Amino acid sequence: MKFSNDGHQISFDYQDNLGGRLTYFPIRNEKTLVIEHLFVNPDLRGQGFAQQLMLAAIRFAKKQGQLIYPLCPYAQAFLKQHPEYHNLVDLQTNDIQTEMEKNNGSK
Repeated sequence: MKFSNDGHQISFDYQDNLGGRLTYFPIRNEKTLVIEHLFVNPDLRGQGFAQQLMLAAIRFAKKQGQLIYPLCPYAQAFLKQHPEYHNLVDLQTNDIQTEMEKNNGSK
């Protein structure tokens, strides 16, 4: 599967339509990658595509030397179920919330 990353989202196409997308944004001087939302086309759900998007985001964060803050409920559950990635989770939640509020109201 081929993923594209435009600097704000990681996505893949399926039959000339959007197959899935994970949106993210950096905070804390680009040291933390906030996973904001994950979507998979309803026709593709239950086939592991959400997991593949998460793994692509993890690879990207590692390559950038970033920690991850899972704002998205799926990302939270995924990281909770995979202890091998716990070292990548940014636990400074109070600082992150303040930073997101400064950066655009909600982000």
